[in-house]
Amino acid sequence: MGGRVAEHRLRTGLFGRARRARVDLHGVSVFGPGKARRLIRWEWIQEIAVGDGVTVRSASDELTLPPGSFGRAPHELAQLLEEARSIAARADVLVRLSAHASGP
Repeated sequence: MGGRVAEHRLRTGLFGRARRARVDLHGVSVFGPGKARRLIRWEWIQEIAVGDGVTVRSASDELTLPPGSFGRAPHELAQLLEEARSIAARADVLVRLSAHASGP
């Protein structure tokens, strides 16, 4: 059975509060600090753009994964997220993302 979730710890600066990026069967999300959470479901994604990191946009929200998230360069991560939009490829992409992710 393929992967169900890939998580990566994010830090903002040397003493920044930790956040978690998650890519799972439902979509792409960022958690923290505290109870803050953003989730964009796969079917809501309108655009995956590469800039200073990878920005995932829906009609009403957006989240940005910084460079190096999941151990990938932004263009590589964006390509994997585009692949994961297909339900047939999603589990395989999650396994590949998990292989380079930093744990919770």
